Amino acid sequence: MKQLIVGLFIAIVVLGLVACGTDSKGRIGEDGIGHKDPGVMKAAAKQLGVSVEVLRDALGPPPPDIRVAAQKLGVSESQLNQALGRPSGDPDRERPAPGGPPPKGPDKGGKIEDRYACVIGPNGYCIFTGRPHETGLKQGTDEVLDRDGNYLYSVNEAVAASSSGEILKATGRPAFNGDDLIESSQDGMTGDEKAFHNVMAIMFPIRNALMYDIATVTQPEWDELVKDLAKRAIKETTYTDGVTPRDNYYGRQGVFDLAKNPEGKDIHHEVMRFLEEAGLYLLCHVTSDEFNHILKDTHPEGHDPCEDARIITKIPF
Repeated sequence: MKQLIVGLFIAIVVLGLVACGTDSKGRIGEDGIGHKDPGVMKAAAKQLGVSVEVLRDALGPPPPDIRVAAQKLGVSESQLNQALGRPSGDPDRERPAPGGPPPKGPDKGGKIEDRYACVIGPNGYCIFTGRPHETGLKQGTDEVLDRDGNYLYSVNEAVAASSSGEILKATGRPAFNGDDLIESSQDGMTGDEKAFHNVMAIMFPIRNALMYDIATVTQPEWDELVKDLAKRAIKETTYTDGVTPRDNYYGRQGVFDLAKNPEGKDIHHEVMRFLEEAGLYLLCHVTSDEFNHILKDTHPEGHDPCEDARIITKIPF
C-alpha cells in the first residue's frame, strides 16, 4: 500500500510539471515567455507601452521570434526580453539559486528589473550607468545635433529609433538607453506619430543633462533645455514631505537642484520618475484625445497620465 501511494504521488507530480509546460530551463509556458500566463503578458505590455493584444500579435504563435517581435513593437530585443522576464543572452540569469525559491514575476508580487542605476563619482554627482543619447533637438530650432553640437538634419526629417535601428512606434513608452534619432522620412505618418518623435527629440538632451552631463550643465542651459516643458507648465512643483519616498516628486527646478547636489545618495529613482512623467505629460499636450486614451490604457501602473498632468488647455507643437 505504501509503495502504491508513493507511486501515485510521483505520477501526480510529473503530470503537474507537464501541465505547467515548464522546460529544462525553468521557463514559463510552452514557449518560455508566458503566452499562457495573462499576468506576465499584461505586465510586459504595460512596461512596453502597448496593449496586450498588440504584444500577442507581435509575438505570434509559439515559439515566438523575438527579433521579429521586437521590430514590430519598435523596441530592442533586450528590452522585449527584459519586459517578458526572459534571459537576454544568458539563459541562467533568471534561474533561482541552487536550493532557493524560484524568482517572482511581476504577476506574482515581484518587480520588473530596474534597468537604471547611478554611481556617485569623486565630484559628488550621481552619474548613470549606460551611455548618453548621441542626438537631440536644439531647443527653439528644428535642428538635430550630435553630442559635439554639429548639425545633422532637420527634426522634420528624423525619427526616434531603438539601439537596433528599428523605428519606435508611437506609444507612451519612455526613452530607453540606446534610443537615438536617425534621419528618415516622416511621409505617411499621422500627426500623433510625428509628435511622438518630436517629444523624443526634446527629451533626449534633457535625459543626457540629468543622467550624464550634470557636472557641466549650467542653470541657464537647463532653463533652455526645459523650455518646452515650462511653456506648458509641466512639472512645475516639487514635493518632498510625503510619508514614503513614492509620495514625493520633483519639478523642473527641484530635480535639477537634486542632481546638482545629491548629497551622496543614489537618486536614479527620482530622476527617472521626473523624466518619464515629463515626457508623458508633454506627449499628452501635443497629441490627440484619441492618443491620450491609448496612453491611459497602456500606462504601467494603470494611471491616466493626461489627467495627472492637469491640462487645462493643450498647447501643441
